[in-house]
Amino acid sequence: MTSETVEKLPVPCMKLGEGPHWQEDLQALLYVDVFDKALRRHFINTGRHQLLNLDDGGVAEVVSMVIPVHDDPELMVVGLGKALSVVRWSTSDPDIHTIKTKVIQTTTDDHFNDAKCDPQGRLWAGTMGPLDEKGELLEFNTSSLFKYDHDLVFTSWVQKVTISNGLAWSHDRKTFYYIDTPAKSIYYFDYADAAGTISNQRVLLEYEAAGLQDQFPDGMTIDVEGNLWVACFGGSQVICVDPKARKVIRKVTVPSKNVTSVCWGGKDYSTLYVTSGTLKLSPQEIASNPSAGGTFAITGLGTKGNPPTNFKANMDKLKAKLTG
Repeated sequence: MTSETVEKLPVPCMKLGEGPHWQEDLQALLYVDVFDKALRRHFINTGRHQLLNLDDGGVAEVVSMVIPVHDDPELMVVGLGKALSVVRWSTSDPDIHTIKTKVIQTTTDDHFNDAKCDPQGRLWAGTMGPLDEKGELLEFNTSSLFKYDHDLVFTSWVQKVTISNGLAWSHDRKTFYYIDTPAKSIYYFDYADAAGTISNQRVLLEYEAAGLQDQFPDGMTIDVEGNLWVACFGGSQVICVDPKARKVIRKVTVPSKNVTSVCWGGKDYSTLYVTSGTLKLSPQEIASNPSAGGTFAITGLGTKGNPPTNFKANMDKLKAKLTG
């Protein structure tokens, strides 16, 4: 077993960091600052840190995800409340910058949450129910998982979800992995790559049965060997799951209780980047753990991931939405 190193990045701690996405051309980690309605970008080699505040006229309370557009990587699709919106963000922008957002799609669900692109570059975006002031859920089983296709057609694929989270696709493009956080389960579906369809939902791993009763599965990624790496909210750790054996084969401790999401990055994709938050922690818990809400880099895991897929949109249709 290799020995890993967990390093806190020199970036601000957040109430809720989410949605890490590696930008290879920039050697930068892109992620969202959920309750500050901002995007953050940390350049690993130089230490530069960009902050982009999102101005939607005060409509949304949260930003949940960010994914660059394949044919124009300065264009970013962001989940902003009930809207999928687009912003343009350049490395030439000031380190602290504010930009108006342009809505391209909306949902009637409470708000978007985690999202990722499938191997063909279609965007899969889930939703979740409303929270109270303490971060507790007010509604269950009222959310969904949607697909936003190349042609910007928006369709619902999974219903009666509570908090749509963690998405990953197997390397043979036959299986889709998915998390509904309060259900404390990782699911898998049959995935048809050419058609972009999913079917036949089954349970891959139940947290209760795996001895993880006190924590919740959140964001997820997959390594080159096909194993799943899952952020454990409330568990101070990331776990590695072998989907063939349907069991946890590794645990990596993170010095932040509420771990939210993971992605592979670095020059050879052997660094696992991890976001977290201070949400639901008491002032005393935060004071006693200065790393709470931090963003981390885990190296020495002995495995690596593949580059992320950006959103492959029909650019004529996307430009028409942006100018409409």
